[in-house]
This record gives sequence, C-alpha cells and structure tokens, in this order.
Amino acid sequence: MHVGAKFVPVAPGLTRGHPLPIGTAAKIGADLVLKVNSANSNVQLSPPAPAGAEYFDANLTVKYIGGGSRAPNWFGFSVEGSHNTPYTVLNDSCPQPEPQPALDVSGPLYSGQSASGYVCWTIAANDASTLELCFGDGTLNYPGTTWFALH
Repeated sequence: MHVGAKFVPVAPGLTRGHPLPIGTAAKIGADLVLKVNSANSNVQLSPPAPAGAEYFDANLTVKYIGGGSRAPNWFGFSVEGSHNTPYTVLNDSCPQPEPQPALDVSGPLYSGQSASGYVCWTIAANDASTLELCFGDGTLNYPGTTWFALH
C-alpha cells in the first residue's frame, strides 16, 4: 500500500502561525478593512508597567467599506502571545494617557472613511516577541478569525 501526503499551504492571516505581515490590509467582517501600520514593544508610559509586564502598542488603520455609516465594533479583537493568553483593550489597556494619537473607536465611520491611531495593551513581558493581533469571534458579524503580525 502506498500512502502519500499533499502539502496545502495556508493563506496568510488564516492562522496564528501564518499571520498577515505588518502593512498588509485585510477585510475583517463584512464591511471593515484593518491594517497594522507598526508595532512597538516595551513602550515607556507612566506609571511603569508592573513587574514582569510591559506596555505594547500598535498603530492601526481601520476603514469602513460599507454603505452609510457605522461605529467600529471591537468585539473579538485581541492580541495573543506564545502563552495563549488573550489581551484585550477592555481588560488589559495601558494607563492614560496612552500613546497618541489613540485610535478612536467611539465615533461612526462613513462609507470610504478610515481612522488611524494607537491601541495599547499591558502584556506579560515574555509574550512580547511572539505577539499577534487577531480579529474575529466566529459570529455572523465577523465570521472566522484574521491574524496580523505584530513583529
């Protein structure tokens, strides 16, 4: 009996092990496009990060490609490192004032409009070199998950 295997490459962004590179825009959900412009580890803020932790930020651009307007919905948006711990902007944000300009996710975006700015997380220092951003929660609003590199 002959057994064979066929290698099927995974498209960038579909898995954490093969994220989209920094600077690559990708559609997330039905009507948003996200791009990581830059990422920085060990961001210096006041007060300093707790022992064993550090501040990590990313400059993102989000563009609304739907009709009319909508407020960006960040449900399911997190970063994860090699320890498989999700860090969210709701539970793991940095102290105020965060790196500026901050990404404004409160106001509506109109068709074709984009917003750019920084998002900042407090993470375990030993996750910094392996951190990836993921967007998606498996709901009908955001089917699947898209992974973006942060290094």
